[in-house]
Amino acid sequence: MKMKNGSIVCEISVASDAVFVSYVPCNYQSDTIFYAVKRFFARCGKLCRECTFESWQIRIGRKKKKNGHFCYLIPALLMELPGEWVRVAGVINEKGVEVQRIEIFPNYPIPLAA
Repeated sequence: MKMKNGSIVCEISVASDAVFVSYVPCNYQSDTIFYAVKRFFARCGKLCRECTFESWQIRIGRKKKKNGHFCYLIPALLMELPGEWVRVAGVINEKGVEVQRIEIFPNYPIPLAA
């Protein structure tokens, strides 16, 4: 799936070894969850702008780091998923956004240790 912000385009994908964990009853298959997350990234204006711009900076060599790790905590309702909160983690690289982990929570989760 492609994300576009102005003239900047990048790809959003799910890693082949991506992890999906649900702490709530969930009848969806993992590929449905992955699609919902990719669709949310592509349609959410702020995330799309930030991610495409960072990927573009890596592509043209303006950023010293090759990969920008991210972890977003998003209300599940916005992705039309069960539960209350969804935590999405991955990397932004020269190709675009690569999602590596998705977790669905029944309530607000304890933040990840840095």
